[in-house]
Amino acid sequence: MALEATVLLGEGVTITAGFFERAKDAVVSTRTVNIEEIRSDPVGAYDIFRMMQALPSVVSGADQTNEIIIRGGHPGENLFVMDHLEIPYPNHYSNQGLGGGPVTMVNTAFIDRIDFYAGAFSARYGDKLSSVMDVTLREGRRSRHLAEFNLNMAGAGLLVEGPFTDKGSYLAALNRSFLDLVIRQTGLMAVPQYWTAQAKVAYDLDHRRKLLFNFLGGIDAIVIEEEGTPQTRGAENVNFGSNQYTLGLTYKDLFSQNGYFLASLNQSRTRFDIDVYKILANSERDHYFDKDDVEIETTLKGDWFYKLNPSLELGGGLNLKHVALDYHDRYAGEPLILYGYAPDSQTTPDTVSWEYFRDNILNNRGAVVVPLDTLDDGDPWSRASRIGFLKTGLYGQVRWQPLPRLALVIGGRVEHVGLTGAANFSPRLSLSYSLSDRLKLNTSAGRYYQSPYYDQLNSGGNETGDLKNYYADQGVLGLEYLLREDLRATLEVYGKTYDDMVIPYASTTLDSSDVSGGWVNAGAGRSYGIELFIQKKFSSHWYGTFSYSRSVAEGIDPRYPGEDRTYHWDYDFGDVMSLIGGYKIRYMDYDWYRHVKGRFWFRALSWLPFWPADEFEMSFRARYVGGRPYTPRVYNHNVRRWYTYEAQEWNTER
Repeated sequence: MALEATVLLGEGVTITAGFFERAKDAVVSTRTVNIEEIRSDPVGAYDIFRMMQALPSVVSGADQTNEIIIRGGHPGENLFVMDHLEIPYPNHYSNQGLGGGPVTMVNTAFIDRIDFYAGAFSARYGDKLSSVMDVTLREGRRSRHLAEFNLNMAGAGLLVEGPFTDKGSYLAALNRSFLDLVIRQTGLMAVPQYWTAQAKVAYDLDHRRKLLFNFLGGIDAIVIEEEGTPQTRGAENVNFGSNQYTLGLTYKDLFSQNGYFLASLNQSRTRFDIDVYKILANSERDHYFDKDDVEIETTLKGDWFYKLNPSLELGGGLNLKHVALDYHDRYAGEPLILYGYAPDSQTTPDTVSWEYFRDNILNNRGAVVVPLDTLDDGDPWSRASRIGFLKTGLYGQVRWQPLPRLALVIGGRVEHVGLTGAANFSPRLSLSYSLSDRLKLNTSAGRYYQSPYYDQLNSGGNETGDLKNYYADQGVLGLEYLLREDLRATLEVYGKTYDDMVIPYASTTLDSSDVSGGWVNAGAGRSYGIELFIQKKFSSHWYGTFSYSRSVAEGIDPRYPGEDRTYHWDYDFGDVMSLIGGYKIRYMDYDWYRHVKGRFWFRALSWLPFWPADEFEMSFRARYVGGRPYTPRVYNHNVRRWYTYEAQEWNTER
């Protein structure tokens, strides 16, 4: 029996992605960006950390670092994840225990997507209080091999990518700064030198399973020496060196249409090698501080997710991290020396008044500075400590949509630090309710714990085992309104309450010259504020963002226990406002451009500045940040030290 073919014409189905993506498990205080947005941002192509500072209440501690500080918090409270691997130091010249630095190591050409959580994140993330940056890297091209060489004022770089067998791909880059070759010709001495290497290999085990290998590493060096002026003569000189790497494997398994599993094994190693010295009159070096610290983290991590039905999803995971710390530090003690001054070599040096120092010594390169007497020999200190311990994290969460307009994310996380025995439970709750097709009410709350910095845990004192994880209770309430398909506004209010913060014991006394060692859980404080964020995605040539935040961040003075005296925290900037905008035109969309592009004269003139290309883009960035609080200090030129008055209030000036 023969069969005849019949053509059936059905209705077409068009699926259109929205302009605004939402990070997984995110309800409030989040932003997701792709590679096109990173490249279009005025600073995103160079530093993804500075790019995130366009969000409200996201600031940096200083101009020379990209350290992310969220909602009045503190440095070192940001978690950085790359392809499921936690990276403790993703920047060059990082401060130990913090992670921020002046130059990022992450090559933006590798990035496919960034999910940034500016607070109140889900139970999937832990051991950080304020924020999470979760970066997904792209894979190398599988069609052909490519190489790209870049040369600019910052340095030179080579990027290669291509297929790896018939089931995978590779992507690798190597960069080296040569500011030392350029700037040193100007006579400046403090010139950074650094190398960066990054690589990713992807391999398909089959159509459901994939294996990823990632490497990120850097080498840093800088020497800072005095300029020979009277006010810097005898000051600190620093020879700083560090190297760090993270390498790891990530396994992805789409075990069913409703679930998947992620597992990773990685190691991060960081070494800080710092030498602080003074240059004596005979040009010899007096080394009075040395640091040679090594930190190694070996992490085994797993996450699973399964959707039972369209309205119910389960998730959970385990994080095992072995920490090995090997510290060798020495401080020779800084004697308290009485100095004498003279305006020239013909005058006998002696102690002088501040007015005489200001008028005759301060800007006088011919001035003579000599030590007259040693008032105190100082307090030498050393540390040679090697420890290892295990940090454990376990979480579970449920994403439930009981009503068409209501979505809940309920979770909890347990964390344990083997060295101190501290174990804590962190509950998390998020809710999103659609008031209309364009308006949502979002809220999130939870308790977030963070373990002390490694430098505090490896301080060598008996108090180390008594330190607890400090925590913050956070709550966020916000409205999200979609004005147009490409224009969205969010308004949020938040509150954070800190307790059990780890601070130096010396901060609990009224004596400003107290140098007592040791750490205690005696810090507490709070922050609260309101934030407005408006974002227009790229469409019809224009894109941009506007953000404004008004906040208060204050600590409880630990010198007066029980009195609830408050002071402005170091990063209480008050008002922060950012405006970013850009215009992009794609000439390839125009017939006239496609017509003339192939002409000989057009190709011959294509090297000229501002000559039409396939795309042309302009962007700008403006930012206002309120004054940072500080505590006024008094300089005693006779002993060449800065002091604060006894019982002086903290951070009273801006």
